[in-house]
Amino acid sequence: MINCIWFVVGALGLLQISPSLAMSLFGDDPVRVNFCCPDGEELILQSNVWYWPGTWRYKAECVGSKGAKNTLEGMEVSFLDSKNNQTEVKRKLAKLDNKMPKCGRRGPQISEFNFNQTNGSTVSVDLSGKLVLRAEKLDTEDYCRGYYNGPYSFDVPYIALSCDQCTEEVVCFYVRYFLDNFGSKDWDENVRISGGDGDFFINNIVRIADKNGDNEVNFEEFESKIVEYLKIAFNILDRDNDGSIDEVLTNEALKEYSLEFFEQILKNAVEYFDSNGDKSISTDDFIAVLRFNDRNEDGEVTIYELIGTSLINLPAPLYTAYTLLDEDQDEKLTVDEMLGFLRRTFTIIDKNGDCNINLEEIVTALGASNLKEDFQLGIKLIGQQYITLAKYFVNGFIAKADKNKDTKVTLEEIIKFADFSFIDRSIQIAPSMGYPNGPAFLYLTGGYERGYGPSNTWREQRERIVVVWLTTLNTFLNNPVYQSTPSTQCGLAGQK
Repeated sequence: MINCIWFVVGALGLLQISPSLAMSLFGDDPVRVNFCCPDGEELILQSNVWYWPGTWRYKAECVGSKGAKNTLEGMEVSFLDSKNNQTEVKRKLAKLDNKMPKCGRRGPQISEFNFNQTNGSTVSVDLSGKLVLRAEKLDTEDYCRGYYNGPYSFDVPYIALSCDQCTEEVVCFYVRYFLDNFGSKDWDENVRISGGDGDFFINNIVRIADKNGDNEVNFEEFESKIVEYLKIAFNILDRDNDGSIDEVLTNEALKEYSLEFFEQILKNAVEYFDSNGDKSISTDDFIAVLRFNDRNEDGEVTIYELIGTSLINLPAPLYTAYTLLDEDQDEKLTVDEMLGFLRRTFTIIDKNGDCNINLEEIVTALGASNLKEDFQLGIKLIGQQYITLAKYFVNGFIAKADKNKDTKVTLEEIIKFADFSFIDRSIQIAPSMGYPNGPAFLYLTGGYERGYGPSNTWREQRERIVVVWLTTLNTFLNNPVYQSTPSTQCGLAGQK
């Protein structure tokens, strides 16, 4: 007995003197991870439905198989030690549990592993057992590792299954989809879109979403811009500033729209289309798509070159509208000029001065400008169609987004909205029912042979209808409000 004690003491002393020998005797701590399947079962992948837009997804399950054995447990693989200057070390894999992640209807994402490759690999596991997928780290309970030897070919048989939360959220999914289709991957597998390639729309996206000035937009920057727009819309709808858009449930927010709503749309439109950054909109901003209109090839496109005639030759109401918009006649519409015109127009329509306008007020304002009653009826029919559609989509969205069923929908719930079936259904309904009321639209535009007036020819009918609209526009623009100074405060324009 005494000899045994002395043997243990001597062994411990030896280990203290020689750490390297201790490691060789007892080995380093293994890296514990979840294995997808236990012994006696093998990993099976079945192709899931193709969802648009996107790629194939797989359904994964473990199926009993005689003699199936987990070949990963005890395997010695390479890791990078982040605490020791990314030194490559060898560790054995050990079982934490046998458990596959429970993903949504889009199924798990599959990551391939080359266990002997550490440098340049975009998928790896750190010494704590976390899955390193691009720049993201997943805890051990959020993924599993397995060996796959089935009909679907991968570069290597060792794979990891994890849930891709981005594919389960509508905003995140479509942000990634856009980047995957219009961007390119860099050295670290991050997808980004770049400016300067001559694409008018892509260049404008890069210009407004690029946060660090590198003329590129990555996922985080693009998602941040989309969330910024969502936040602006959310704050406008949240009239009582309680952090919820429960006001929408009363449908008042859909029946009437505030001046702030229209101002934000205008400002965001200018931000996007103002390619040269001069805080205005002109043909210079569209030179990339209008270059074929540059008749004298001087690198500029004038309005004359664009429309083929001088502005003074336009019908009087259209020329008046232009002069009210472009106050200094320099063929550039500044933000201040457009906001001034918008605020004056809003004042004319907002008769009760509550800083909101609705369909009834719009029709009343047009009636006061001598628009005929049958045309007013047509506008009401088309307007009610779109208000009804908006109610349907918004109410359905709110019901799906309100996860805790407290009748209050927060910005976070909107950003995390995950009901793709509602989106798919809405995409099918919108173009079918979103086309303007056929007879009413044709009546208002002269596309219907039995439309307005006694004329028997389509050409004469169209001319009569154009006269109706131009006469109404002329009367509307002659309102003295357009000659007043617009106020930046709603309800006070023209009163100072």
